[in-house]
Amino acid sequence: MNISSGLKSLFERIWTKNYFIFFLSIWTVLVLISVTWNLYQDHAGTTEKARIEARTIFQHNLAYRRWNAQHGVYVEISDEIRPNPYIVSPRRDLVTADGTQLTLINPFQMTRQAYELLSKQSPLAAINRTVSLEPLNPENIADEWEKEGIQAFAKGEKEVSAITEIKGKPYLRLLKPYVTEQPCLKCHGFQGYKAGDIRGAMSIAVPMAPYNELATATRRIILLTHVLLWLMGAVTIGLLSKGMQRYQKTISENERKFRIVSEFAYDFEFWVKENKEMVFISPSCERITGYSPQEFSDNPRLMFDIVHPDDKDIYRNHLTDYRAPLKEDLEFRIITKDGQVRWFSHTCSPIFVDGEFLGRRGSNKDITYRKKLEDQIIQSQKIESLGHFASGIAHDFNNLLSAINGCAFLLQEDLQRRNDSLSEYTKQILVASKLGKNLTSNLLAFGRRQVTAPTITTLSSVIRGLSDILKTLNPEDIDLRVSLTEEELPVFADPNQIGQVVINLCTNAKDAMPKGGALELRTSLLLLDQEYEGRYAAVPPGSYMMLSVRDTGMGIEPENLDRIFEPFFTTKEKKKGTGLGLAIVHSIIMQHNGYIDVESAPGAGTTFKVFFPTVERECGEGVAADDGGFEPRNQAQQFSLRGSETILVVEDNALLRNFLETFLQHQGYTVLAAEDGEEAIARFAEHKSNIDMAILDVVLPKKNGKEVYEAIRAVKPEIKVLFISGHTDNIIDGAGIRQGGLEFLAKPLDMHTFLTKVQSMLQRDPA
Repeated sequence: MNISSGLKSLFERIWTKNYFIFFLSIWTVLVLISVTWNLYQDHAGTTEKARIEARTIFQHNLAYRRWNAQHGVYVEISDEIRPNPYIVSPRRDLVTADGTQLTLINPFQMTRQAYELLSKQSPLAAINRTVSLEPLNPENIADEWEKEGIQAFAKGEKEVSAITEIKGKPYLRLLKPYVTEQPCLKCHGFQGYKAGDIRGAMSIAVPMAPYNELATATRRIILLTHVLLWLMGAVTIGLLSKGMQRYQKTISENERKFRIVSEFAYDFEFWVKENKEMVFISPSCERITGYSPQEFSDNPRLMFDIVHPDDKDIYRNHLTDYRAPLKEDLEFRIITKDGQVRWFSHTCSPIFVDGEFLGRRGSNKDITYRKKLEDQIIQSQKIESLGHFASGIAHDFNNLLSAINGCAFLLQEDLQRRNDSLSEYTKQILVASKLGKNLTSNLLAFGRRQVTAPTITTLSSVIRGLSDILKTLNPEDIDLRVSLTEEELPVFADPNQIGQVVINLCTNAKDAMPKGGALELRTSLLLLDQEYEGRYAAVPPGSYMMLSVRDTGMGIEPENLDRIFEPFFTTKEKKKGTGLGLAIVHSIIMQHNGYIDVESAPGAGTTFKVFFPTVERECGEGVAADDGGFEPRNQAQQFSLRGSETILVVEDNALLRNFLETFLQHQGYTVLAAEDGEEAIARFAEHKSNIDMAILDVVLPKKNGKEVYEAIRAVKPEIKVLFISGHTDNIIDGAGIRQGGLEFLAKPLDMHTFLTKVQSMLQRDPA
């Protein structure tokens, strides 16, 4: 057990036994955070309330002083009120008609005397002072705190406040700038001030005692409330903890039952998420594969890696939609850790819990023993089939014997007459013998008992050696055309088996032309710089010699194309075919690590293309083109994989749509994206003058790809359109894509092939 799993186990034990402590600790922390926050807010609110009072006093004082400065206030001269020597005005002192002496009292005097009166009335009255760095009246000299505040105003501050003590009691002190107004210049104009200048500040001190008393009461309420809240939460947690312990006990019992069942499961059971992460894998996997559950968990690809190389495509493609609600069953081989080959019967189904997709549940059953029994049964059936096979070729073999006997008879007569046709008859006998040998080879190939002798040879030499047979095979109403390339590389193969392939394909082509026609046999050197997607398999990049056999016969029905290589499958009349010729061709090609592809349509003939790997993987310049649609390296048009055109991408799958958009933009294209048919038509209508190409999914919501195609082509006939789809052939054909001769690529897309297709379509001459 590693450190992480040990810590996890310890946490689970603590969690199971200490629900109450765990949740109570969390609840206590939350309550402490709440009480701390509320106390902080109360303290901040208390200070702010005092600050608001100080600002209000400032505004009141400012209003009183502004009124005094605008209108002037005269009072009777007395012992308490004497003429102000700092007021410079000829109208400072006046005498009324009755002889009363009046003097002008400025705003500062009025405010100061009012607050002196207020301080006598209330011991908790606010303190108000007018201060300046250069005062006319010594009473207005600023203290240190006020000096720092006035200096801060020069730096842009609008207000300065702080909690300080005055005579041992807490006060909130507020300092705001005193701005010179036009009426103030009557008395202070001689000092050089102008309207708008800061000539001092108003200092206001609000006692904090009343606010602190209120805050203390509030804090008591906050603390009491949180204590009660904590107690209520603690009781609730206690009740919940007991319920959770009972629930956990039930889960533990169920988990123990599940663990016993899963760990003693005989088959290889597993649960895998959508991201391929192994959630669970039964210990039986080690008995079957040799790999432990931990090895499968550490390496998500291990399940795929152990699949036999010949079955990887089957396993990879067995599930087109990972979330599909269908159960998937298949059989494939694996290679165990010690190198043994075993057969698996694989079943997987989706896991949905309350509508949530949790992955797939898989089960692998070891069916190796059953497969061995099946092989034995198949071998027995093959022996029985050979009897049917011999019966099926009796007609053909009798025809060959008739030819041999006829030629022998002619030879006998010729020998009697001793004329010059002796050599021709002998050649016919040899040809018939070779055909008889080919039938024998077919029997051996079917029974997999044929002795092979691979060597370095060429296709041309094999075909030249069959020239007489090929001429004899084809009646006069079939035009045989043989084209052998001069640019050729050798292949490693058995010449006799390659000859079987040629004869069987030509025989099949002859039978497809009962009323005559043309049979073309061609070889070419082919260099694939990208994967070629054939009907039956993808041909990897590389150097190949390609054999092409093309006829102008009746063609093959689409529903039969997938079955033509099955043993005993034939569409010929009774006694005219065994159904083994193409099966043997396919078997020989697979033994030579080659590939075969077929192009056919009813009434349009058939073309078989066989790809044999060359001995040398690189070829020189000057490779000749063949008629099968491939171009040589020195003649092929080289397309740049980047572009600058505007492409409309219509794909209902968000993930693929986003990826295609990003991928094409990375290649330099401008991309417009749509998720359904109606949106695609709307986007095209908005940008039709800029769009050069459309990439359409065949099956779309609201309007399918063919309907979108028809709508945009009606507006812009020259636009390039490429269809893509991952659906089955019947859906593609039902949409009329292939029948209409439209450009199409099947999903999953090979991106190099995809880009090349896009660029080739964009560079194609519209004519």
